[in-house]
Amino acid sequence: MLTLSLFILLIYSSVLNSSDNLNIKRLSNLSLLIESKNLVRIGIIIILYTLYIIYDLSLIKIEYFPIYLYNDLYVLNIFNIYIYILISIIIISLLTINTTLINNLSWINNFNKFYISIILFNLLGIILLISSNNIISIFIGIELQSYSLYILTGITNKSSSGHNSLFYYLIGGLGSIIILYGLSLIYYISGNIYLNYINIILNYNSLLLYEGWSNNLILGYIILLFGLLIKIGAAPMYNWSILLYMNSNTIITSYISIIPKISILSYIWILYNNIININTTILFNNINENILIFILSIIISLSLIIGSIGGLTQIKIKSILAYSGLLNIGYLLLSIIINNINSLIAYIIYITQYSFNHISIFLLLIISILYNKTSYNNLINNHIIYIYELINIRKNIFLVISFIIVIGSFIGIPPLFGFYGKYYLLISLINNNYIFLSLLLIICSIISTGYYLYILNIIIIKKIYKIYNNNLLFYNNYIKDYNNIYIIHNSLSYILSSYILIILFNFIQSNNILKGAYIISMYYLNVF
Repeated sequence: MLTLSLFILLIYSSVLNSSDNLNIKRLSNLSLLIESKNLVRIGIIIILYTLYIIYDLSLIKIEYFPIYLYNDLYVLNIFNIYIYILISIIIISLLTINTTLINNLSWINNFNKFYISIILFNLLGIILLISSNNIISIFIGIELQSYSLYILTGITNKSSSGHNSLFYYLIGGLGSIIILYGLSLIYYISGNIYLNYINIILNYNSLLLYEGWSNNLILGYIILLFGLLIKIGAAPMYNWSILLYMNSNTIITSYISIIPKISILSYIWILYNNIININTTILFNNINENILIFILSIIISLSLIIGSIGGLTQIKIKSILAYSGLLNIGYLLLSIIINNINSLIAYIIYITQYSFNHISIFLLLIISILYNKTSYNNLINNHIIYIYELINIRKNIFLVISFIIVIGSFIGIPPLFGFYGKYYLLISLINNNYIFLSLLLIICSIISTGYYLYILNIIIIKKIYKIYNNNLLFYNNYIKDYNNIYIIHNSLSYILSSYILIILFNFIQSNNILKGAYIISMYYLNVF
């Protein structure tokens, strides 16, 4: 269904672009606005229908999972269904935000008719990756997701977009080479391309007791994991993500800084669980198992330390959010290294709250653009770059309160949603005797509080100089500025309010959230 919808939408977008390029019909601003909005709405409808199909699949009796599809090429289980639903909700939220921004003509002029098609291709790659049970389908899913992101970073009509796209392509290409080498090494040792059959072969093939084979296989998995971590910008290969997020359009950054992390980290969880479930007497003697845990511990420690300290010296808002993203990658990898039912519960809760916090903070940044004179003059080419530019939102008490709630959730202040993610993660670490990583989590959380509070200090305490437009303080207004129309759209208010309420009042349903995460973890790991 998703593939067919993509094909139809691609044809529709091509017709629109060709008609514009050939000057067959010169669209007025109003017609251009309507066409652009229709494309976004079509994309949202397609994703909603895909989400309905996924939800319908989830109604299958849970004892029938996992379900293998297309001759074991893909596997459907309760965990990847939840990840599909989470990613679909995030993408729908971001597309709805895009729909509201199309009221601005500078965004329309930068709006590419293939934008929605690229988003849907990215979603298709995500679904293929998370469902993959085959070495070939793993690589296809990763590349389909990656290439759509390369195009997405260069989709706006700006000179820097092409540079960002090429830079992202080079780094992503390096990660793809490493992933392909790891997959080929796994195939060379196991002689099979299906992950479930590889596990069976490794569990019952006594030939793999030979130490050289065992070492080569664990090397293949380590190389594969390292390539996936490069794709999401984990330490030590993190510098590219900082530069990419800073130089990209804010709307594009809000997408590429969360969606790839959810999909790839979730697949790393699945992959690592498959590795650990292999008979330890055959694959993992104590030396090999310790090597894998040691390497992951180094990557986690570097991500936590760099993510917490690096943001302290930053004065650009997206730089701080990039280091915050690196820190949260470290948190999520902590749950992967533990690999039991409690850590999966912590992972599900943490990835959910982080996604909601992420959408909320970027939505607040987009709204804040309207309060900054430099950014106000050109909504697309200028953004909130420096933290001090957030100072002008102070007169809108609702936005200030929203910033306090979201930043407080990032810090982990109870009873906000972010607190529960860190709490369950810390409990899992302590229960599994990861004392050093537990202390590192606490220390890095305290250090990172510094740059989160610095943002609030600018918004709340610093001296204010001028509010560019007082009409934006408490109600919606159209403000005409030559050919541009700026508006705080009702849809933005509804989305922001919904996420803020979830972050603020989730403690009311915290027991039900925990039970839901427990059910997903129990049936995925077959723990009864």
